[in-house]
Amino acid sequence: MKDICSLISSESKLQTCESYIIAFGIILALGIVLRLPLLSYPPQIVFDEVGFGKFVNAYGWTGKRLFDVHPPHGKLLITAAAKAGGYQGNIDFTKIGTPCAESIAPLRFLPAFAGALIPALILTILYQIGASLPAAFLGGFLIAFDNAFIVQSRLIGLDTILIFFILSSLSVLLFARVLERKRKLYFMLLSGVFAGMAVGTKFTGLAAIGLASIIMVDDLLRTDNRRNRVILMLMLFCFLGAAAGIYFLGWGIHFKLMRLPGEGDAFFAPSGNLIMDTLRLNKIMLSANAGITATHPYSSIWWQWPMMKKPIFYWVNNGAGIYLIGNPVVWWGTGAVFAWLMGFLIFGRARHLSKDIAADTNPLLWIPIAGYLISILPLIPIKRPLFLYHYFPALSFSIISAIAWIDLQGFISNSSLIHQRVSYYFVIGICVIMSIILVPITYGLFLLPAYQRMLGSTGFGP
Repeated sequence: MKDICSLISSESKLQTCESYIIAFGIILALGIVLRLPLLSYPPQIVFDEVGFGKFVNAYGWTGKRLFDVHPPHGKLLITAAAKAGGYQGNIDFTKIGTPCAESIAPLRFLPAFAGALIPALILTILYQIGASLPAAFLGGFLIAFDNAFIVQSRLIGLDTILIFFILSSLSVLLFARVLERKRKLYFMLLSGVFAGMAVGTKFTGLAAIGLASIIMVDDLLRTDNRRNRVILMLMLFCFLGAAAGIYFLGWGIHFKLMRLPGEGDAFFAPSGNLIMDTLRLNKIMLSANAGITATHPYSSIWWQWPMMKKPIFYWVNNGAGIYLIGNPVVWWGTGAVFAWLMGFLIFGRARHLSKDIAADTNPLLWIPIAGYLISILPLIPIKRPLFLYHYFPALSFSIISAIAWIDLQGFISNSSLIHQRVSYYFVIGICVIMSIILVPITYGLFLLPAYQRMLGSTGFGP
């Protein structure tokens, strides 16, 4: 029990260990219940499943080379899960809306499972950076009931896998920081593996490496002990080495499985040298990514994301449909708190340059803020079409930051999960109500025309 508690806390919180485990179990169960059931519905190809499904068939069955602007690791994991789940490679991923010749659930399982773990990771990271357990529970609860995260979890895609690896890398790193040297090394390597998997899922996973590097450099600058500096530098190199190793390993598997000529050869054909082939192909992928100029009716601009201005219409069939649209309580509520936090830091710090301000009472609050900036700033200058789901990593960090901030302000009692202010339960209740209201267009059940009229009248629909 004590070891489990030390895993999730940067300080001694052993007295609340049992409560943490209960809270973790509740949030994990909510994540699973809201994401994993009935993954075979809809029994048709939905939106980006066209592209990702083709890669699953190529990796697991045809072996013909394809080209994509994303690295292979996430797609390889989806393929492995699909094979383990009994998928036979018979689904035709030619176009959106094609009926599935067999159950598509095995291909959707891994994104759904990763999505189910994200709320529990949010809870854990909040607790690790010093938030009270009720605050950490609230953060995990909000993500568990966010409709956009639920939708993206239930389809073949990379975004929930990406966020899982980014948050896992951060959580393991936070744990490693408080360990003794030998155990620290093991978990630093594990954090590097998760970071490498994040980059291998999408290039935006570089945020995991950037954030971890900043944290470790900050630790390095804060120590005056030469021996500790050497150890910290060694840990940083081990982290980066593990990330690079797992990244190249994924590419090695990619080249081994896609061994036959295919349409991807028009962009790149491997020579057989792993390192050189990987570097050359990565350069071509980045160039192709930057060169995408085609417009899309559901693409959006980075400043529109916090407002959910352009929800994505994923699927329609006989009066039922799926929209990628988030829970307003989660997106707008935490977004407003995050804006308050950023404004306070900017103007509060400007007025009190040499004095402590409220944010200084939590020495780790800067970590999720840095995670937000690292996740969103590189996307701002990109000209190619981007979509609402590109905001998910930044959104995750903004929620962590916002919840930690209102916890610092005393809006959440740190006594227990049960004895909270009425406002705490009001937020939970209204979050659940809003999530239920959006259920029909989250799971693709019914009443699509009514929801489209509502979205259109508010300026958020097609």
